[in-house]
Amino acid sequence: MAGYRALLRENRSFRLLWSAQIVSFLGDWFNTIAIYTIVNELSGSGRAFAGVMVAKTLPIFLVTPVVGPLVDRFDRRRLMIASDLVRAVLVVGLVVAHHAGNLPVLYGCLVAMVIASGVFIPAQRAALPQITEHLATANALSGATWSVMLALGAAIGGVVTDRFGTDRALVLDGVTFLVSAAFLAAMPPLPAPGAEASARDRSFVAGLVHLARNGHVAALAALKPLMSFGGAAITLIPIFGTSVFPGRGGPLWVGLLYAARGLGALVGSLGLIRIFGDRSRTLRRMVLVAYPVAAISYFALGHAGSPELAALAYFVAAIASGANWVLSTTLLQRETDPRFLGRVFAVEFGVMTLVFSSVGWIAGTALDVGGATPRDVAHASAWALVLPFVLWSWILWRDRGRGRDDDGEGRAEDRPHAVPPGGVPEVFEDSSEGQPAIRR
Repeated sequence: MAGYRALLRENRSFRLLWSAQIVSFLGDWFNTIAIYTIVNELSGSGRAFAGVMVAKTLPIFLVTPVVGPLVDRFDRRRLMIASDLVRAVLVVGLVVAHHAGNLPVLYGCLVAMVIASGVFIPAQRAALPQITEHLATANALSGATWSVMLALGAAIGGVVTDRFGTDRALVLDGVTFLVSAAFLAAMPPLPAPGAEASARDRSFVAGLVHLARNGHVAALAALKPLMSFGGAAITLIPIFGTSVFPGRGGPLWVGLLYAARGLGALVGSLGLIRIFGDRSRTLRRMVLVAYPVAAISYFALGHAGSPELAALAYFVAAIASGANWVLSTTLLQRETDPRFLGRVFAVEFGVMTLVFSSVGWIAGTALDVGGATPRDVAHASAWALVLPFVLWSWILWRDRGRGRDDDGEGRAEDRPHAVPPGGVPEVFEDSSEGQPAIRR
């Protein structure tokens, strides 16, 4: 397993992609704190907060049939750059909507930004195997970057929004997208391995057929959506940070809770693989443990008597969710045919956001109409993770009974990758371990 410093020092392409992620993630959390502050100012209802979550997640599911084939057809670097530029422009719309006091327009701009993000994220994940063969290390570092930027971005975003206002926070978000695009522009092209396939083979339906025929890949693609069953607890962050603890609420407290979540995700994404190793069998078992850890944390959240205890609960839950994110991404990159990787990640991300937005909307409705309290929703989130734990336990038992062992299958570094129709693009060369690596 490669070291983090060695990967960054020796792989220029990954270093540029990682740098783009740093500034982009930082801006994302400036954006999040500012938007929740605006929504609280214009409405303040549970449904309004849940509406932000729906706007930030559901559109990704709706555009999945388009995004997947795009990522498996066009240069992934160009797709990521275009996504950054579009989001930079849409930030202006958020500022205009705030000044107009128009919540629907704010939601509309947010939806458009999320659609652009729905292109960026599958493209980034699908491109990673083209850049490096050290997938576990790269995913752990990327996950840790998201976590650190969540902690720093949420904390700094809370301070900036509180002292300088939401508009300046949003403008800074727009600048980060431009800086991210500049880093990506310095990378070499990242053509999709299946770009020369027939239109039928590049279709979204072909991707679904691939998942149906490869049950183990479909099971891995379900790991993040299963963790999202507890996503209602994430909806509660702005509520716990503004109204649950009398006299202790506002952007600073919302930032604190997001920062705690970021620190927990840092531990889950960066630390666990270094401690337990990156064998695929180990990764699968670590995923199993993540569900009950998150459930217990959300149950504790429902009993938190102070924002500090709430932050601790989010910290521990994020260790589990951060681990789930990195482990499932690594396993998918290792075991999915490269020609279908964009569509698989698009489906995974789309279904995850559908689940996340659905449970978030249900939680908001329960708070506004059903008479539920934030503590009730936290407890419900804990119980919702019991089913994913049972399902993944059964999958592990079934695969073991069939003699299906990841180490027997081999890791991606040791297995031949499918060759795209028409041969391997010129930009690729085979690494010593058999993994396509982009020339740097």
